Amino acid sequence: MMSERTQRRLVPDWMSPSAERLQSKITSLEVSLNEFEARQLTDEQKRVVGICKVYLGRAHDLLDRPAFGPKFPFLSHKHPHLVWELLHRVDEQLILLMTPEEFAGKAVEIKTAFDLNITEEKSRADWIGPKGRLIGVIDRVNNGNATPADHATAKDALQQVNEQMDRSFWQLSANTLTSLWSAMILGLLLVLAWCLHDGNALHGLAQGGLEAHSKTLLVLGLMGAYVSNVLTREDFLYVRGGPFFRYFLLHLLAKPLMGAFAALFVFVLEKSKLLFAIVTPDGSAGHAAASQLITINVGTADAGYVYAALAVASGFGADKLLRSTFDNVLKRLEQRAEKTKDSAGN
Repeated sequence: MMSERTQRRLVPDWMSPSAERLQSKITSLEVSLNEFEARQLTDEQKRVVGICKVYLGRAHDLLDRPAFGPKFPFLSHKHPHLVWELLHRVDEQLILLMTPEEFAGKAVEIKTAFDLNITEEKSRADWIGPKGRLIGVIDRVNNGNATPADHATAKDALQQVNEQMDRSFWQLSANTLTSLWSAMILGLLLVLAWCLHDGNALHGLAQGGLEAHSKTLLVLGLMGAYVSNVLTREDFLYVRGGPFFRYFLLHLLAKPLMGAFAALFVFVLEKSKLLFAIVTPDGSAGHAAASQLITINVGTADAGYVYAALAVASGFGADKLLRSTFDNVLKRLEQRAEKTKDSAGN
């Protein structure tokens, strides 16, 4: 019979779309576990049932734990990614309780899931290659020679698939969160830019120096960097199990600050006339020099807009150009750390 606790949770006062799917999965697993419990189980299988109940109990606690008290259920912190991981562990443990007939269909299902989700060639060859471990399990199942060790092997294969899926969805969630916060900060910067704006702000960019317009340039550079975050099609670097907020602040603070610096640097570079210059018909925005590679001729009234566009583009471009460099360095450091850890363990 379904527990009273589960029955109460089938119709909660408020439900999010993610929680609905989780509740359905939990109910399905509990029904399956009840069916297995009704059979004649060995002591080892009873131990497996106990493990499944621990996972399900922990999933229930995480799913319904309110972060802001029972009066605000819509603000409860449900940890959906962790709940899915726990439910996947139950799925894997149930393989150890299956009859040969049930296991035959499950083994083929696991092979299909492995083929669809695991792309690393060495793992694929080890598990589903011509002499792969999972292929051997399916052959023995079809010949009626499956052993408890084959159940354990299939469980390990399913765990690899589930871990890959959990990691992919977590990375998607982390990237979506980063883009969402970037959009929110961009909105705040738009409000700040509006507050800093006055009738002569853009015209002053062409006439004044860095000291007079550093705030405006910093805001424009930051806006360009956060636009880059929002529009990116690349994954932000996050290491699951690592210090999340260090990476979070790297993408939301460190890299945008580089964009702000880039806006200031390009402004100073133009004013110094080393590489390029913005020149107006009356010469008020600067005079071209023979050593310059690029000269940008604009109308007197439009010079300020050109400076503003360069500031935004500098912030945007700095993030795009430097992100891959930062991520490559961090990934190499991560790989080196993993190798060092393995060596220390041996």
